[in-house]
Amino acid sequence: MVPSAHSLAAKSPLDRFEPARPARDCFSALIGKSAVMRELFAILERLSPTELAVFVEGPTGSGKELVARAIHDNSPRASGPFVVLDCAALPSSLAESVLFGHARGAFTGASEARTGVFEAADGGTVFLDEVGDLPLELQPKLLRVLEQREVTRVGEQRARAVSVRLISATWRDLRRMVSRGQFRDDLYFRLAQTWLVLPALRDRREDIEILAAQFLRQLPNGARCTRSLSREALMELGSRDFPGNVRELKNMVERAAYMCDGPVIRPRDLAFERLAERTSEPVLETDELPGFKGAKRSAVDDFERDYLKRLMTRTNGNIAMAAGLAGIERHYLRSLLKKHHLHMRD
Repeated sequence: MVPSAHSLAAKSPLDRFEPARPARDCFSALIGKSAVMRELFAILERLSPTELAVFVEGPTGSGKELVARAIHDNSPRASGPFVVLDCAALPSSLAESVLFGHARGAFTGASEARTGVFEAADGGTVFLDEVGDLPLELQPKLLRVLEQREVTRVGEQRARAVSVRLISATWRDLRRMVSRGQFRDDLYFRLAQTWLVLPALRDRREDIEILAAQFLRQLPNGARCTRSLSREALMELGSRDFPGNVRELKNMVERAAYMCDGPVIRPRDLAFERLAERTSEPVLETDELPGFKGAKRSAVDDFERDYLKRLMTRTNGNIAMAAGLAGIERHYLRSLLKKHHLHMRD
């Protein structure tokens, strides 16, 4: 019997962690001075040294992989491998092989034996990103690996012992998927021994200033770019909703840093994304003409967004086929889709 969403929420193990608010504004690469982030840092400080499986839920661009990396780096497994698998980009026909490996000749094209994600992460941590996209038929096999701590490669009978810690994440409401029968309840409870929820950037606006400053500090040494923000620009950033969250803020700040002509980033340097909204309006003689660089960036963004929509429609959302048709790498295509908030798996 599949439990209701209410019963799943009642079983959440987050109640075990009730930390006092610490006087710190970072945890590994994670930074923030808001109350919600400082509480998260306190949880991570206590959670990282354990062997508990961690499930991270949060909107796109909120930093789920950074949380997973921070847990790994502050755990006894820090010297071991940290292996990331994006389940949303996992071809159904190869999913089992990618996760668990395969023997030579196990299927057409298997010209040599391969280790899977779990073997590659032995002694370390596996981070399954977008685990809500994991094929339903593969979920019981993953559960068996987690419970028995051993994997069997496709085409083999021999089980191989593995020691990994599992961290998984998704932007989806996995509890609702369980209630609808779209995700196995037993696997959900195994993944979510403890459960973290990352806030959207609009719910932690007080962190925008230190995040923006951090992104500017991380720009390559020697790069010809601006490395400071005016107070007016910070106010402009603070007024935005950022549907792409921290990733969108990072892209916006870096783009402004490289395209700004002056010593300080000003509000007009952050206006590239809004120029597109004006392109369909009649241009009056009194309208201010946008700067060349801003107009060019806006035109490029418009082209990318329109091209990606047509590309993914033509290939029915198949990442591999779309990347081949466009002549670009799959990881670059996925980054473009995320940049323009086009979630083709929907």
